[in-house]
Amino acid sequence: LDARFCKHCGTGLRETATPASTAAAATLPRESRQSAPFASSGTHDRLQQYIPKELLAKLEATRSHRTLSGERRIATILFCDVVGSTNLAESLDPEEWTEIMNEAFKFLITPVYRYEGTLARLMGDAILAFFGAPIAHEDDPQRAVLAGLDIVEGSRAFAAKVKRERGLEFEVRVGINTGFVAVGEVGSDLRVEYTAMGDAVNLASRMQSAAPPGSVLVSENTYQLVVPLFNWVDHGLAQVKGKSQPVHTYQAVSRKADPGRLRGLVGIESQMVGRDRELSALLDLSGAVSAGIGRAVVITGEPGLGKSRLIAEWKSRVLRSDSVPATRSPKWAEGRCLSYGEGLAYHLLIDLIRSLLDVPASAGEEETRSALQQLLADLFDVLPTSSSTSTVPPGTGSGSGSYSGYSRLDIYPYLGHLLSLQLDGEALERVRLLDAQALQTRYLEAMQALVRGIAAQRPLVLVLDDVHWADPSSVEMLSKLLPLAREAPVLFCFVARPDYSAPGLKLLSTAREVMGRGLTEIGINPLSDVESDQLVSNLLNVQSLPEETRAAILNKAEGNPFFVEEVIRMLIERGVIIMRDGYWVAVQGVEGVDIPDTLQGLLLARMDRLSDEVKYALRIASVIGRQFPVKVLEHVLRDGASRND
Repeated sequence: LDARFCKHCGTGLRETATPASTAAAATLPRESRQSAPFASSGTHDRLQQYIPKELLAKLEATRSHRTLSGERRIATILFCDVVGSTNLAESLDPEEWTEIMNEAFKFLITPVYRYEGTLARLMGDAILAFFGAPIAHEDDPQRAVLAGLDIVEGSRAFAAKVKRERGLEFEVRVGINTGFVAVGEVGSDLRVEYTAMGDAVNLASRMQSAAPPGSVLVSENTYQLVVPLFNWVDHGLAQVKGKSQPVHTYQAVSRKADPGRLRGLVGIESQMVGRDRELSALLDLSGAVSAGIGRAVVITGEPGLGKSRLIAEWKSRVLRSDSVPATRSPKWAEGRCLSYGEGLAYHLLIDLIRSLLDVPASAGEEETRSALQQLLADLFDVLPTSSSTSTVPPGTGSGSGSYSGYSRLDIYPYLGHLLSLQLDGEALERVRLLDAQALQTRYLEAMQALVRGIAAQRPLVLVLDDVHWADPSSVEMLSKLLPLAREAPVLFCFVARPDYSAPGLKLLSTAREVMGRGLTEIGINPLSDVESDQLVSNLLNVQSLPEETRAAILNKAEGNPFFVEEVIRMLIERGVIIMRDGYWVAVQGVEGVDIPDTLQGLLLARMDRLSDEVKYALRIASVIGRQFPVKVLEHVLRDGASRND
């Protein structure tokens, strides 16, 4: 397609039929190639309204650094089209069909941008989107499936409207596949050209063609990367055009209320290795808060080094410890950031509140409301007067442990509003006329009261994980909550990657300013060779693993526990290591062991944060070899620069 691209998102603004379009169009189902015409005038402005400002900033940053041309990278491809669009378009005037599709673009396009995908092609009745190019994330397959589910869900209300107003059946279907694509360079106007899309895109197109109306169908490639996160319907093997062997397909139905772990080996566990000093420091801090002393701790480390495992081990030790009385055992609450959450206001704070209430993110409104009312009744003496908040029996919160500084009606309306609960009566009146700034002030006061109230009954540990992905609203709120650790037995624990350009890392600098000597900083480093070797032995439960196999695992992992697990997983899946008579044994050679697909996105996401100059040096270094003198790289770079001159 000879397309004109939106300078911010790479979206085709206009399509022009040319002989060169034949190859690209061949990847699309026949229906998707019958795109109704639409005027390019104003399309750019319409598309702009769908791009979140956070994504726009990232795309602008990508535009300012020219990406290397001919880059081969793994991406997840999403195709979506309107079912039976040819017949629908034929039954309508072209202007009517264009009007329908322009309105439909809201639910087709918005989910792609919500999860930071890139709209690569925009047809009259279909879209092609990439997750992982030009911006890579470690969880691009998950983002693509979430976007697909949101597209299908959003289309249902629109379909009802089209049926009601025009008497037409309107349905969409989505196909998703993960694989390698070749990406052209990103020019000064952010023109993204997928010049050699390859088989991965073709298979995504076939998934879309095979998808039942109103569904999301994914290939085996994508399914294996996200299977614990969603509910599925197994569609079995399907014969796909262009494939010599049948392809296993799966329909994504919904998110799991209690998703499984993406990391780790199923059925294979190891005790924590190489983190004794860090664990000891954390246990000392939780001991201090049990003794009534507020503290803060910052834990930083690159992805895969075991930050989450360290927190889990710490929590397990604290909650099962019998060294302190039950009344001084800390209440534990955790808030976790979403990787796509920078544009979701208060999402970290909301997750933390739900943890304080002991309700999951999947809990319904009534369950959440009941938990909030019960907690406030347990903490505060003064009963509300609103009928909407009086379902808790009078007197249940007036025990000796209650915190009498606040009325529940000073807190419930604002936390309820933050949790998107439906309010009425006096609770509604308290929030109805407040502007955003006033609401934020009330949110802060309510959170301060809640934390003080809980800490008056028992020590409190608040763990904020992945704060490098935190949204600005949560960052500002938590920065203002931090001083509570200087007056109450509250331990704030911030867990982050050392990406100091991330907005969420402001929390770390604030913690240093506010807490001073009351702050502990823990850096997580790669495992030593001895520790890595011990981890391999623990996971495979065998000391006699062939040296060649053991060396291959350790060389690929380079002290990263997650990498160790994923390389072992890959070797097991490929039959290099098998279970025989209760022992793991290597039955094949390990020559040419490559990087597992599960790590490709993680590594690409890290490389994408590098400047163009550093990325170019990395690319050249990868050709030279795994280890070499720095002078060799300097010579090659210097020689290349002189030739370019």
